[in-house]
Amino acid sequence: MAEAPLSEAIPVAVHGWTWTSGLMAVLNLLVSGLLITIVRTRPALKKIANEREANLLTERAEEMDSMRRRIATLEAERATDRHRINNLSQCLDALLMMIEMDPEKASAAAERIRAMRRAQMEAEATEKAAIHAAAISESRGLTE
Repeated sequence: MAEAPLSEAIPVAVHGWTWTSGLMAVLNLLVSGLLITIVRTRPALKKIANEREANLLTERAEEMDSMRRRIATLEAERATDRHRINNLSQCLDALLMMIEMDPEKASAAAERIRAMRRAQMEAEATEKAAIHAAAISESRGLTE
């Protein structure tokens, strides 16, 4: 099949709106509207993100303060426990030494050790009460 010479071609001219040009115009309006919306809302979104980050930093700082207080409390309790164990060890060593020196006076030695333990337990109770009072006053904001 031979092609028609250019002189015999039928010229086609499109005037006015077609479905394709109308759809392209609507698409251009939608895309440009979306871009404008993104550009306009960006500062607001950035502000929201910055506020969220600031809130998280504040929460983390509060958590760190809480953890510091808990660690201080645990260290005080650990020191009290260590002191108590040292007292118990001291009493046991003293009892064994007294029994070894004079096994016949074991009951008297045991009574002396009981008296020593009562004094130690009173001192421990006083120490624990002071620690708890300090923790209570700190939680109420009475200490600086």
